[in-house]
Amino acid sequence: MPKKRRGIEMRLLASKPSSFYSRFPGGTVGLALLVLRLVDGLGLAGEAIRLFIPAANSLEPTSVLLLGLVLVASAILLTLGLRTSLAGSAAAICTAGAAMHSKHSFNLSGSEMYAWSLLFALVFFLSGSLVLLGPGGYSLDARLSGWRMIRLSSGQSNANSQKGDQYVDR
Repeated sequence: MPKKRRGIEMRLLASKPSSFYSRFPGGTVGLALLVLRLVDGLGLAGEAIRLFIPAANSLEPTSVLLLGLVLVASAILLTLGLRTSLAGSAAAICTAGAAMHSKHSFNLSGSEMYAWSLLFALVFFLSGSLVLLGPGGYSLDARLSGWRMIRLSSGQSNANSQKGDQYVDR
């Protein structure tokens, strides 16, 4: 391999994720997606705490504890940007379940129920938006499943031929 070409490939490998991943934007867009993931993770953790506190004081069904555990796991995965589409989908579904459980199980005054309903709606739409938008360039998804180099043979018998090298998005 010529030295000039090797230098170009090394610069590509050392470049920022914002210029390397097409589906994982960096820069201000990636930063905005990072902030969305962090806010969504905090909201999910708040919902889970809301479910766990009454469960410690009473005999809540196992399904409520499982719902809280899924919310915590989704919060962690979304905050890290790992398996974002799966974690966001689970978070949106469990948020709807937590909202229904809270409406029927807790005796809340009008203003408290309004505040929790607003949190549930906010977290539901943030989770759904992250499923559609993706995690951004500053995530583990971007690091683990970005661009890969696939060497395609050009039909020559020389195994060292570099003519067929192409970068393909997985």
